[in-house]
Amino acid sequence: MVRKRKTIYLMVFAVLLASVLGGCGATATAPRAALSEAGAVPAMDADYTKSEAAGNAGSGVSNDMPAADRMIIWNAQISLTVKDAQEAMDKVQAMARQLGGYTVSSESWLSDDQLNTRLTIRVPAAKFEEAMAELRGLGIKVNHENATSDDVTDEYVDLESRLRALDAKEAQLLKFLDQAEDTEAVLAVYEQLSATQVEIEQVKGRMAYLEKLSAMATITAELLPEAAEPPVVEEGWKPGTTLRNAARALVSTLKGLGSALIWFVIYVLPVLVLVALPIVAVWWIVRRLRRKSRKA
Repeated sequence: MVRKRKTIYLMVFAVLLASVLGGCGATATAPRAALSEAGAVPAMDADYTKSEAAGNAGSGVSNDMPAADRMIIWNAQISLTVKDAQEAMDKVQAMARQLGGYTVSSESWLSDDQLNTRLTIRVPAAKFEEAMAELRGLGIKVNHENATSDDVTDEYVDLESRLRALDAKEAQLLKFLDQAEDTEAVLAVYEQLSATQVEIEQVKGRMAYLEKLSAMATITAELLPEAAEPPVVEEGWKPGTTLRNAARALVSTLKGLGSALIWFVIYVLPVLVLVALPIVAVWWIVRRLRRKSRKA
């Protein structure tokens, strides 16, 4: 029983070691062969070796790959001057549906009593150039345009290689789990199996995310209305309006003068009197004293 437990541990260790060294290229096969010869772990299946070898061979992506086969994430922003922002927004949404895409978000706001709109659409990556051309045709002029691309082909191919290796590792761990008889050994293998399955789901999730982003291009369009031109004939003179404005100004001025007079009589004048009385009293006393001294 002890010998079987040691064998299971060595088998698990060998699988972990092989998965770590798998990213280093063909050197991963040497440690596994050495362990097999030593009797610590049975030789891996042929399909595992072929799968890992294929993964290692595919970890690099040739720069000569055709552009159509590469995974590219497109993002673009465009600002257009249009005659009618609402009408233009409806046309953009209809165009996105016609090309097999959809509207992600849209917003509208008023500026100088004119409607402005902005919306984000997603269209198939193969229709990206067509969508941009149609957008340019909707506007009177293009104010600003910017497009960026992110090539994720290398990352996706690396994820595919990693997934193949993880699938092979999972299959081998399942075999080890069937061979394990001791409870402690079963738990050790099951722990590694669970961690491997989590990694597989993470890799699959990332691959699905890259597939989704590269399949659809994202375009944000800002639609600004054409500036309204001033009228040829300006609005004429309105005497009634001028008279009312002058009357309001006169009343406001009279109200201000009346308020100032009230403040002066009720508040400023009494304060001046209270301040002036002591000064006048001192001046009168000093004057009388001077007269008396002159007479003497």
